[in-house]
Amino acid sequence: MNSSRSADHDLLAAWLAPEPGQVDAAPGDDLWKVLLVDDQEDVHAVLHLTLHDVLIEGRRLLLLDALSASDARAAIVAHPDIALILLDVVMESDQAGLDLVRHIRDELRNRSVQIVLITGQPGYAPQREVISGYQIDGYRLKSELSANQIFVQVYSAIRTHRLMREHEILQQDLEQKVNQLKRSNAELEQFSYAISHDLRQPLRMISSYMQLLGVSLADQLGSEQRAYFNFAINGAKRLDRMLVDLLEYSRVGRLGEPPEWLESRLILDDALLFLQPSILEAQATLRIGGQWPRVFVSPDEILRLLQNLIGNAAKFRNVGRALEISVSSKVFAGNWYICIADNGIGIHPGQIARLFQVFQRLHSRAAFDGSGVGLALCRKIAEHHGGRIWAESAGEGQGSRFCVSLPLPQENA
Repeated sequence: MNSSRSADHDLLAAWLAPEPGQVDAAPGDDLWKVLLVDDQEDVHAVLHLTLHDVLIEGRRLLLLDALSASDARAAIVAHPDIALILLDVVMESDQAGLDLVRHIRDELRNRSVQIVLITGQPGYAPQREVISGYQIDGYRLKSELSANQIFVQVYSAIRTHRLMREHEILQQDLEQKVNQLKRSNAELEQFSYAISHDLRQPLRMISSYMQLLGVSLADQLGSEQRAYFNFAINGAKRLDRMLVDLLEYSRVGRLGEPPEWLESRLILDDALLFLQPSILEAQATLRIGGQWPRVFVSPDEILRLLQNLIGNAAKFRNVGRALEISVSSKVFAGNWYICIADNGIGIHPGQIARLFQVFQRLHSRAAFDGSGVGLALCRKIAEHHGGRIWAESAGEGQGSRFCVSLPLPQENA
């Protein structure tokens, strides 16, 4: 073994001659840290001669030395920002270098540091087995090394390290912003819940006392004054309805029933049972078709989604035209699609983008009652299930079509 290592050193020393004018990096420089791990001091000396004046992207190298895998572990703890490790395999044991690779990747979970094996005994670390079985970034034989090869390997490895670190920093920054956004959304939902819940009691008191005043002063009020009382009472009732809808909106994803496997047609039947009076009042012809699969959903949320969409189809109808409502379902490419189509009042194409925003109304309350929260609630339910919702319409008076796409997992997964 010693004669083999001596031969390796002779070859390296012959090829890695120092150049004139070499300057060591000053300790205060912004340096790339390179850890040299080999139990032969001659190898360290040769690598120092080759690399001590290398400049990569305007930064010099700080060469750290370890004569064993155990020394390398201590160096990694002391310098967690090491960019590159040039690593021998056979040191205090035949697998010392490979065990160090496992330690770095699996225990320290360090993926950005580049590890290049430089071995003089490939029999202990066959190239194909090592590259396929270990997370290394390069494999070199000492007997085949030259100064240019070492420079190219080090340069490319450090550039890869820089790119990986930039990606990790961007990923961490993104995760931090996502977490901040989640906290902000949770706080906003809690605020909405508290506001809508706490405001309802004083609002009901205002409405009740207004009605009592109206009754007690009935003989003293003229028709105009009674109209004012009715405006105030109706306004309080509308505000209470808006608070109830806002309260329900804030509960989606927080207080609903947990998801479970259900027959989607049964959910539809429950929704139609609730909507039967509205459908009868609209004298609508209802058609149901397609494939209705078992789905993994929150029962109360999907029930509310179907109620809102079918209820809207029954509400927004043309006077003097027989109303037709179609409810269809299909499974395609791992998703469950639900579509509710009607021949009602339709939607101006320029207004479709506003449909799913909270408190957005396209029509006056005199024409159609409502708070403007229903479709926003549908969007939130769809997104809570990992899906989406969209609307289609050829224009006013030409009906509309609302579609929902929800991912459909494998039931036995």
